[in-house]
Amino acid sequence: MNILIIENSNTLAHLLQKTLDSYGYNTSIDSSSFINKNLVKGGVFDFVILNINLERGISYEILGYIRKYSPNTKILGVCNKGSWVEKVEFLNKGGDDVLTYPFPMQEVLARIQSLIRRPKSYLDESIYIGSYVLDTKGKTVLKDEQEVNLRKKEFALFEYLVRNKNRTVSRCELLDHVWDYRQYVGSNTVDVHIKRLREKLQDNSLIGTVHGIGYQIKDKKTKASLA
Repeated sequence: MNILIIENSNTLAHLLQKTLDSYGYNTSIDSSSFINKNLVKGGVFDFVILNINLERGISYEILGYIRKYSPNTKILGVCNKGSWVEKVEFLNKGGDDVLTYPFPMQEVLARIQSLIRRPKSYLDESIYIGSYVLDTKGKTVLKDEQEVNLRKKEFALFEYLVRNKNRTVSRCELLDHVWDYRQYVGSNTVDVHIKRLREKLQDNSLIGTVHGIGYQIKDKKTKASLA
């Protein structure tokens, strides 16, 4: 599999390249100059690791280009700063996942494998899970055509779990992606929001608890995703 690393930090870029090469991936390094633009357009790369903090908003320009010309390429964002708002914006504009630095290389490998297994329907604006429909653009949830009244954080939490269905998501990962875990939040923040989310969804079985780790949503295939 061909992976493009777009990162202005030579240290991080070469660390990622050395690790990924040792696991059999074919990697290339790029920067905000995006010299590999034509190769991306030609579908050479299956996967892109993109720093979302590149100067002058260039990260979102590169993200938009990849999504336009190579829509099936998986994109993992990495950042060394940024609030949950910026991370959610990156996801809403087409990113598949975001990882905050510093991170262990094993987590990068795990995220890559997770995204590779993710179906193409992940990119749809409407996501189906059971009897629920998530409108990721309008930030609304429908159950049997009736809107479920969710707050912003509750929607972000539900969306992240649905996007990562069929795998266990740890509390730390949820704090990283739905909240900015570098800011103080209560130790039971995730559990409290999960409890409220279950109550509003009126389905205690949809979001399963994996004791000692986190939570998981299993796809029961009762709705077909958009083609």
